[in-house]
Amino acid sequence: MVRDGSDEAGLAAELRRHRMAAGACLGAAAAGWALSHAGVLPPGAALPLRAVAEAGMIGGLADWFAVTALFRHPLGLPVPHTALVPRNRDRIADGIAGYIDREFLEPGMLVGQLRRVDPAGRIARALEEEESRRRLAGFLAGLVPGLLKGQEEHELRDALVRAVTEGIAGVDLRAASARVLRGLVESPQMETLILELSDQAVAFVHNKRGWIEEAVTEKSRWWVPSAIDRKLADQLAEAVTAHLWDLRYKHTDPGRKLRLWLSGLPERVETMDGLGEKLSAALRAALNHEALAPLVRNLLRTLRAMAEEDLAKPDGSLRKGVAAAVASLSEQLRDDSLRERVNRGIEEAFAASVPGLRQEIRGFVSDTLRGQDVQDFTDRLELRVGKDLQYIRINGTLLGALIGGVLYVLNGLLTP
Repeated sequence: MVRDGSDEAGLAAELRRHRMAAGACLGAAAAGWALSHAGVLPPGAALPLRAVAEAGMIGGLADWFAVTALFRHPLGLPVPHTALVPRNRDRIADGIAGYIDREFLEPGMLVGQLRRVDPAGRIARALEEEESRRRLAGFLAGLVPGLLKGQEEHELRDALVRAVTEGIAGVDLRAASARVLRGLVESPQMETLILELSDQAVAFVHNKRGWIEEAVTEKSRWWVPSAIDRKLADQLAEAVTAHLWDLRYKHTDPGRKLRLWLSGLPERVETMDGLGEKLSAALRAALNHEALAPLVRNLLRTLRAMAEEDLAKPDGSLRKGVAAAVASLSEQLRDDSLRERVNRGIEEAFAASVPGLRQEIRGFVSDTLRGQDVQDFTDRLELRVGKDLQYIRINGTLLGALIGGVLYVLNGLLTP
């Protein structure tokens, strides 16, 4: 019955001591009964002793049978309704799991306990001291190179690549691309982008005037004078430049057409003329496993090298950045309304996750107990409750003896 570990060994020793105590009580009752029949006592002492001892033996034996019947067949005899624990192991496992579920995993109770804990307040109090903030910042900053080393880097890279590729496979890229484009087109930064692209295009045309002139001359007839070719090239460059310049402004005809085309682009990507399919195919081809793996590997190695180099400096930017973020969090959590919002967010997230976790925990407890060997399950249960059950045997013996003595006295009083 003794299992590995001092805890179970101690429980087994304690159970043996209490069994010996219960057995000693029953033995004392049996010895008294035997003494009352030995003929060494006068009738006035033997009869009351016999009444007390017999009742004590009956009570002790009955409770011994009841306690033993919970865990095994008494004396190895297959008496009906005995060995209750091994015969009902699965029901007991389900009952324990159900009790834990009802009494400890009820969502309202768990959220109430979480509210009393006040996680945001505890974080705020923990970050009040500068030394605590410094240690936390150092710990967080030190995690970066550790996550990117050796096997961890390989596993992190594979996890990132797998997450991206599987995520892309399950996403309608047309709708996602359309949302991104719509956000870009409707943002104030779109006009800035148009201005920048127009300026760059104008500068490109100016820098390529010689190339334009060469192209015009190459395509021109042999009898056309070179002066005319140069003039034509200049006019062509000026026309392109003017058109590109007009794209900058909303009130010009090219500017209006460009912005109208851009505003309709998200809808085209999402629904029309195969543009969405072409864009989705291009994105998937660019973001497949073979293309992403070397990019992610190089990125992680670069980040690791940067982090290690930065952490070697007492005033490194990574350490400073993390410390500044921790200090900012500490400062913000002093605001009661923010702490309340953080706590509410934690509570809502916790409450949303409880139903699934609750079912998993209940199933885990039940399956774990059901999966144990029946004898092992019985022995472990007896180790933890057997000591208290021995008091039933002790109390049964003593109470039986007391009742036997009372009945003997009453019989003497009521008998004529």
